[in-house]
Amino acid sequence: MGVASHGMCVMKTNLRILGIDDSPFLRHDETCFLIGVIMRLDFYVEGFMTKQIHVDGNDAQALIAEMAETRSGKGCNVIMTNGITFGGFNIIDPHALYERLRKPIITVTNKSPDMETLKAAISKYLHSQSSIDLIERLSMEEIELASGHLVYINRAGINAIDARSLIRKTIRQGSVPEPIRMAHLIGRLLKFGYSGKIIPGT
Repeated sequence: MGVASHGMCVMKTNLRILGIDDSPFLRHDETCFLIGVIMRLDFYVEGFMTKQIHVDGNDAQALIAEMAETRSGKGCNVIMTNGITFGGFNIIDPHALYERLRKPIITVTNKSPDMETLKAAISKYLHSQSSIDLIERLSMEEIELASGHLVYINRAGINAIDARSLIRKTIRQGSVPEPIRMAHLIGRLLKFGYSGKIIPGT
């Protein structure tokens, strides 16, 4: 995985997860919300955070780190994000985030990532070779849920067994971990005034 992975107790009901997702944005929006949900493994919600990130910017990773470094965020054991892109092509590096925070990072999507299409879009719109290099370094892993749904993760600072166990324990229905699902719904609420159906990876 590029960084040392360690074991953790994923059976503790008081294990805390910081779930991250962004809000929707419209074509001419310059910013959107980044939402953090602090949730225990028993699904008890302890708090919420919001930041504003630039659409197609490069500040999502730093602001996720800021959330994790707040007083509330420091109590979280794991950070779980809806993919690696926020606000369009505002990309995070899970391994760099782990190196800063020294807490396990798991990115989750239920769509098999089309890395070539993503790299082509980044090249066309952002002209960012560093972002393309990051995409090429990432390694996605497939997890089959009891429901038969598939999810795809990238992990840093956590071994494969614990990551898979944690994903399965945080999904109550469908294929979206609850901390991310709630962050997604809050993002829609902030943007549109209501919450609707979640489409992971959006």
